[in-house]
Amino acid sequence: MSSTNNGATLRHVLPNGMVALIRRNPGAPTVSVRGEIRVGAALESAEQSGLAVFTAATLTRGAGQRSFQQIVAETEGRGCSVSAGGGIQASGFAGKALAEDLPLILEVLADMLIQPTFPEVEVERLRSQFLSGLRESEQDTGYRASVAAQALLYPPSHPFSRPSSGTLDSVAAITRDDLVRFHQRYHPSLTNIAIVGEIDPPTVVAELERRFADWHVVSAPEAAYIPDAPPLVGIQRRDIAMPGKVQADVIWGVHGLRRAAPDYYGAMIANMILGQIGVGGRLGLQIREEEGLAYYCYSDIDADLGAGPWMAAAGVSPENVEPVIEAILTEIELFRQDGPTDEELDDARAYLTGSLVIGLETSDGIAGSLLGIERHGLGSDYIARYPAIIAAVNHEQVIAAAQKYLSTEAYILAVAGPV
Repeated sequence: MSSTNNGATLRHVLPNGMVALIRRNPGAPTVSVRGEIRVGAALESAEQSGLAVFTAATLTRGAGQRSFQQIVAETEGRGCSVSAGGGIQASGFAGKALAEDLPLILEVLADMLIQPTFPEVEVERLRSQFLSGLRESEQDTGYRASVAAQALLYPPSHPFSRPSSGTLDSVAAITRDDLVRFHQRYHPSLTNIAIVGEIDPPTVVAELERRFADWHVVSAPEAAYIPDAPPLVGIQRRDIAMPGKVQADVIWGVHGLRRAAPDYYGAMIANMILGQIGVGGRLGLQIREEEGLAYYCYSDIDADLGAGPWMAAAGVSPENVEPVIEAILTEIELFRQDGPTDEELDDARAYLTGSLVIGLETSDGIAGSLLGIERHGLGSDYIARYPAIIAAVNHEQVIAAAQKYLSTEAYILAVAGPV
């Protein structure tokens, strides 16, 4: 057990390895609790796709001595909330309450993480909801294009090659025993929790010790690992015909980078300028606003513990599919050649620095930032250093990242829409 107080944040490590990040936010109306366990869909097989998401969703459906109905009644009756959800690289949990109700929230969350009951009736209700949601998604052009893009970018054995929500067949086949076994991978040494609000940190530490110190797992921790994908060769395209639809969704994609990559900030700013700021960066401005070819157009980069995709997406009328693809490629190539203007670079720096300030205005935003800093080992002074880090990113770093990752010769295209 150890505690370090770095400025405003107390970092406390429980004897079982669980890390707590506690920060007092004077005057905050509520206390926010956010946490994650580095266990996710990366640990499930392709045949059991959706297992991590399913497992996390059942945590609120019965835990310890409380049924689902009792959890809802006790928390909502006092204006509190708890939740949990699964992802590819981690599973998350959260809670919100007035300061005097924080002990109740920590008690319920501890039961959810340590002793969920997986009631059969609730498991089946959740399964029904998941299957209904998947059937609805199967009729969505954006979802179908996204699934196709993942399958093109990554080999079948890679966790990024399939949706973390699973498929109709895989979710239908998951049993209660599967959920119990997957939950056994949850481990305190893979768990971080952030608590922010009008609180007394030593008192919160004592409450955490009371609720979580006895959490022990016999098996060794097995953190999710995301391997690098093999390089793309040439152009790969998949068209999904969806009769009766009036819109087509187009996704262009390449492999991105890990959050820990040294050129992360150059790539992040490149993406902001190319497809995020304003109406969707250069892509949105040119393709949607200037040429009127798309309902929306933007780019996104998924840089986490694993190297996720760097994608550009657009929603278009069917007759504009090919012109939009050509326009996306044109804008990407122009950016690769010339990089950002000085004005674009200044705007991106200002936006990113301002976004951090806005994000730290709420307890929930602070808790999320603390979790991210811990997950990526960014250091206790990261928030203070962040403006200088962003200000130091120059034109050469941005264009180097664009030229390294973006390509108009090796990429994937996924199109879903009417015939």
